[in-house]
This record gives sequence, structure tokens and C-alpha cells, in this order.
Amino acid sequence: MMKKQIFEERKVSWLELFFDLIFVTAVSSTTHLFVTIDHHPEHTLLYFGEYLLMVTPMFWAWVGQTMFYNRFGKKISHPELFMLSQMFFLILMTASFDLEFADTFYTFIIGYAGIRLFTVIQYFTAAKKYSAEQKQVANLLGRLFLVGILISLSAIFFEGNSRFFIMYAGIFLDILLPLLNGKKLQKVPVHFPHLAERFGLFVIITFGETIVAITGILAEKVTDPYTLLYVFLSFVIISILWASYFHSFEHVVDQNRATNGQVFLYGHYFIIIAIMMLAANIHLLFLGHLNKSLLLLFLYGSVALFFLSKQVVFGLHKKAEIEFSIWKEIGLVGLLACFYLLNQLTSLPLITSLLSILICALLDLMIRFQSSKLVRKRS
Repeated sequence: MMKKQIFEERKVSWLELFFDLIFVTAVSSTTHLFVTIDHHPEHTLLYFGEYLLMVTPMFWAWVGQTMFYNRFGKKISHPELFMLSQMFFLILMTASFDLEFADTFYTFIIGYAGIRLFTVIQYFTAAKKYSAEQKQVANLLGRLFLVGILISLSAIFFEGNSRFFIMYAGIFLDILLPLLNGKKLQKVPVHFPHLAERFGLFVIITFGETIVAITGILAEKVTDPYTLLYVFLSFVIISILWASYFHSFEHVVDQNRATNGQVFLYGHYFIIIAIMMLAANIHLLFLGHLNKSLLLLFLYGSVALFFLSKQVVFGLHKKAEIEFSIWKEIGLVGLLACFYLLNQLTSLPLITSLLSILICALLDLMIRFQSSKLVRKRS
């Protein structure tokens, strides 16, 4: 039986919104960086891997501060001092995003470690102002994150590829350790409505980047009919995916759920990666310089990842009266796979791929509306 909790009203603060503003730049920088692989077709997979290795610590830096502020932010004096300091280190880390990663390794690791160290300091500071279980959880998270940071920082004493391995070993341990201690974190549930709103705002940021991507396509060919059609279809797809996400956000999610927030947190990593990948691939497919088969795989894969991760996140946080049909979801992803194979095995024009994704996106939105409509009729 899912536990319920009555949460006091809590709005996202202006400080949090200012904090998010820096991440607008970070998301834009990483997406722009991935689009530049158009000039290096022989390194597409390599640079895609590097892109993920840059997006992941960026996302985790935002998550770290967001989760702390959600649980313990009330009793931190002058939180702006901590968050503004983190924002400076994020600027340093964002400026270090480079496909030639060896050139910016030191500034990148200093930026990431600076953000995380301020988060750890906040946990230890907050622990002094709480008692019993809250103090225990705050100290636990502070210690876990400190271990990951120290491992990552030790990479500065190494050279060559081994330093990258050590740095990311620390980052992935930083991400993994809270997951392994999920039961202990349940002692201090998150303020779920606030957390859901924070992740919704981050998703808005990534959807905004898709608009930037298609605007870049149109910028130099405003009067070209084919370009106008391509951008129009891309915009409609983005709008439908946005509507599907936020319809579920508004009508499916149980805002009174008591949870440690981990499924919501880790699931949104894949949602955000999917949206960012969609933005980049829409742009790269239009340019037409890279291997079309690989880009189609990325394009359809990003949409499938969006469908599946969204379903998991909202399915596990849904209201009790909402019913999801697993067969509808399997059918939707199966249809998407059929369209992908059709476009891979034939020489259909690129517009066909957009139209097929548009059909799947519409079906996904219809399923969401149908589920919520049935609930309203029953009630």
C-alpha cells in the first residue's frame, strides 16, 4: 500500500530559479557541442560517448543541490551563499565542455568538485540543526558524496586515460551510493510536490533547447519550403511530446506520495537525455553530413527512451485510480520500432521519419488523455 503524506504548500524560490538559469547555459552548451560532431563524422560514436560523460555530471550537479534544498534547505542560513558559489563553479565546468577533453580536464574537474563540495558542506551544516533521523540522513549523504568527490579529485595525480577513468569512477560512485542506501533515505521523505515541480522546470529547460535547435535550422533558410516543412513537423513533434509529459505531470502524478524521490530522480535522467538527444538529432539529420542510419537509430532511440522512461516515472508515481495498460505501451514502442526498420531498410525521404514519429507521439498523447478521461468519468 502506497503511503500518503500531506505536504505544506511550498513554492519554488527565486534563488532556485536563478540557479536553474545557469543550467540553461549548460544544457545549451552540451547540445551545441554534440551538434559539432557534424564536422567529425569518423568519430560520431566516440563523441557521443564524450557527450554523455559531460551531460551526466552536469545533471547530477543540479540534482545534488535540488535534493538537498528539498529536504534540508529550510534550516540553512543564507542559502544564496552556497548556491551562488555553486553557480560560479558550474560556469567553470560548462566552459570546460570540449570534445577534446584532455585540453580542459583540470578546469572541468575543479568545477565539478567545487559544486559537489559545497553540497557536502551544506549537508554537514544542516545536520547540526536537526535531530535523530534527519540528522542521520544528512550526515549519511554528506559522507557518501564526500567519498565520490575525493576519488574524482584524486585523478589530478594521474596522467593519460587513467585520470579520466578515476574521475568518472568517483562520479558514478557518487551517483550509485544513494541508490544503494535507498531504504535509509526513506526515513526522511522528500517534499514531493516541490521536487516534482523542480524536475518539471528542468524538463522545460531541455524542451527549450529543442526549440533553439530547430530555430538554428531555419535561421539561414527562412524562405525555403522544404526547410519550413521540416521545422514545422519538428515543432509539432516537440509540442506533442511536451503536452504528453505535462499532461501526465498534472493528471497522473499523486502529489501526496511519501517517497525518497529516487525513482523520480533517476528516471528523469533518461527523460532529459532523450529530449536533448532528440534536439541534436533533428539538427544533425537536416544537415545530412553524418551516417543517416546511425542518426536514425539515435532519433528513434531517443523517442523510444522518452516514452519508456516517462512511463516508468509516472507509472510508479501515479494516483491509485489511474490504470496503465502495459500492452498499449508495448504496442506503441513496437510501432515505433517498425517505423524505424521501414526507414532504415528503404530509401524513404527524411520527412517520412518525422511523420512516423509524429504518428507515434500523437498515439502516446491520445493514450494519456484516454486514461485521465476514464478516471474522470468513474469519479
